[in-house]
Amino acid sequence: MDTSRLSRRRYMAQVFKHEAKKRNIRIIYSKLPESDPIADMVIVGVMEVFDELHSLMSKEKGLAGMAENVRQGFRAGGRAPKGYILAKTPTGATRDGEAVTKSKLIPSDEAPLISKFLKMRAAGISRKRATDELGLDIAKTSAVGIEWNALTYAGHTVWNVQNERVKGSGYKGGVKRRPRSEWVVNENTHEGLITTEEAETILAQLANSTHSKGRRTAANYLLTGLLKTPDGESWFGNGRSAYIPRGTSEKKNRKVDQQLIEQAVLDQLSSDLKSSAFITALTKEAQKFREAHRFDPAEDLRPEVVKIADQISKMMGMASQLEDPAPALREIDKLEKKRKTLVAEIQKQEQEYTAAALLENYTELHVTSFLSGISENMESMDREALKDLLSSIIDRITLDPVSHESEVSYRFAADLRNKMASPRGFEPLLPP
Repeated sequence: MDTSRLSRRRYMAQVFKHEAKKRNIRIIYSKLPESDPIADMVIVGVMEVFDELHSLMSKEKGLAGMAENVRQGFRAGGRAPKGYILAKTPTGATRDGEAVTKSKLIPSDEAPLISKFLKMRAAGISRKRATDELGLDIAKTSAVGIEWNALTYAGHTVWNVQNERVKGSGYKGGVKRRPRSEWVVNENTHEGLITTEEAETILAQLANSTHSKGRRTAANYLLTGLLKTPDGESWFGNGRSAYIPRGTSEKKNRKVDQQLIEQAVLDQLSSDLKSSAFITALTKEAQKFREAHRFDPAEDLRPEVVKIADQISKMMGMASQLEDPAPALREIDKLEKKRKTLVAEIQKQEQEYTAAALLENYTELHVTSFLSGISENMESMDREALKDLLSSIIDRITLDPVSHESEVSYRFAADLRNKMASPRGFEPLLPP
């Protein structure tokens, strides 16, 4: 019919035409006049540019409409998350003879169960234990998706979270979710199943887990990414059941048997999780983190953001009256970058402040329960799940390639953010 039927991306259309030409296939458009090859090149080229322009403009208008829906408290589209159903409201307009509607979320019969699951996750109870105790029959990936939707479950409408998909290449930039600063959030648009503080805690846990990152190596080697030398060099699997330090040869450095070092780390982890000394130390770290964040650290930054926004508004008015607005627009761009940086910093500090507030009156009993949940699930985990667990609670494992002295440094995100080492080092029984 016309050039847009091949592709609305002109470079994709050119690839298609090139492949057709190689096979001696001629493309004829019924809505374009036939002329000589040179004129065809110009006409088709111009039409392809307009096809792409029209596509981009349509996309921009569609996204603007979705953003406006969110600002009005409606859904931008898509099905309701588990625990909710869609309540449709007629807008008064019609399309193809049918009423146009906008939707909001209302709790479904599953809402109480999902609410309990999310509250357990916010309290630090493991995902497997929570789903088992509640009898929640959902896959692990679905449970993670529910947790990423935590703000929606807190009663807020959220949009612009995921990056665009590139056909055949996954998500744009290889990252599924956009930075938090780019999310569009309209608060208190529907009935929440959890509090905002609980939602922020869950998101903070995810941000520090392997689910927030891109691909990683398979779980053939549990400790890749965690195992380091005292100099900070990574150990990696050599493909023959051993670890060696990166950047060195097996002849120069002694290999470390994979099974022995992994078992030594798991034994040490199991011992630490049940250690009264470790529980006491971790409780103290939680209390220290709470004391360090007792006052809102972003209090002084918010007026600065408002001040910059006022400056931008004034300069926009000035730029519209200037004969050459370019210098003013460049200054506006600098101010906007500064504003975005401050907003991102405020969000980061607010998350820490919220996480710290949850640690009020945190006792050794809470820590014991938290660590027991981790310990109970370790035995039943497969290697993929176990590698996820290790990556989420261990910051690094230091292993000296000569003496084989080792130390585990832990991190407990959101609930217990401060990093700390095992109360004692350990020496795996490795061959000389």
